Amino acid sequence: MAALLEAGLSITFIGMTVVFVLLTLLVGIIRGMSSLAARIEGSQPAAPSAAPPASDETEVTGVIAEAIAAYRGRRR
Repeated sequence: MAALLEAGLSITFIGMTVVFVLLTLLVGIIRGMSSLAARIEGSQPAAPSAAPPASDETEVTGVIAEAIAAYRGRRR
């Protein structure tokens, strides 16, 4: 029985060690890719923002109401 417990503990230790090493390696790879992406992004000129212009709430509400009406009309 002791040999079985010892084998189980050794397999558990090996498995946990392998998982820890692989996760540590993965964190290192992700950090490296992040710094590489930051370096590449920093060397390129910034693109203009593609944010839509601010609109009036009533206009947005009207567009949503029209979309709902079109959807309900299509389902009938």
